[in-house]
Amino acid sequence: MSKSVHTIYLFFLLMIVVLSTVIIGVRGLGFYTTPLEERPFHPMYETLKPTGFEGHAYGIFGSLMIIFGVALYSSRKRLRVFGGLGKIKHYLEFHIFLCLLGPILVLYHTTFKFGGLVAVSFWSMTAVVLSGLVGRYFYVQIPKGIQGNELSIAELSAENERLSALLSQNFGMGSEVVRRIDAVALPSKPVAEMSLLEALSFFVVNDLTRRGKLHAIFSHLERKTLRPDIVRKVRGIAEKRIVLTRRIAFLQQFKQIFHYWHAVHLPFSVVMFVILLIHVGVAIAFGYRWIWSS
Repeated sequence: MSKSVHTIYLFFLLMIVVLSTVIIGVRGLGFYTTPLEERPFHPMYETLKPTGFEGHAYGIFGSLMIIFGVALYSSRKRLRVFGGLGKIKHYLEFHIFLCLLGPILVLYHTTFKFGGLVAVSFWSMTAVVLSGLVGRYFYVQIPKGIQGNELSIAELSAENERLSALLSQNFGMGSEVVRRIDAVALPSKPVAEMSLLEALSFFVVNDLTRRGKLHAIFSHLERKTLRPDIVRKVRGIAEKRIVLTRRIAFLQQFKQIFHYWHAVHLPFSVVMFVILLIHVGVAIAFGYRWIWSS
């Protein structure tokens, strides 16, 4: 999948989430904003209530999306038979899509009314979604190969040397310029002495300020005879080197952070699925079977 096709694909998934959320929300806005005690008298009550045709469907399809999203990504990640079937990052992106749209549909299924055991499941689901978005940030900080496998320090260092050679040999960037580029990627404090919170804070701040610092380094090139397209290429290579240098320096820290993240994400996921199964079992036992009701 080319970069442009991949961008269109991600935009398409994002639009599905946004449009689904907006269309369902606007269509049922009058019902969802009606006080709970008055909802049984609303014209859309029989359709949008949790056991109504549409409301029940939101819960079913939302739950199936979550289950399928987790099963698909976990299978690609853990089962060897799926090892050669595409890049793992594409599975992760589709997993995020399903596990973002699914909870939104479940939210509409609840009609924004939470209580009892279902409330525990809902807030566990919310914690899973939020921690999943944070985990996506942690995940991309651990460099992967073509199939999504973690790269070794040697492989990362070799790629970084290649970028350094491009800057110095192909574009005539002196060692001082390369040193300034590397300085953007690294904190003033030794990485080994930084806590996990300090490492994470540095990454976030560095992401927000990196472009401005690069502009300061290369501003003098834009005033010289170098063509604008050459300057853009040099800046692009420099940015790749900054990201790679930073990831090499913090590789072990982010592996540790990702380990801690799993310790938070997994329990909430288990709680969510256990209560979901209980909820579905109770609903079926009481005869709420959507289109399959007797």
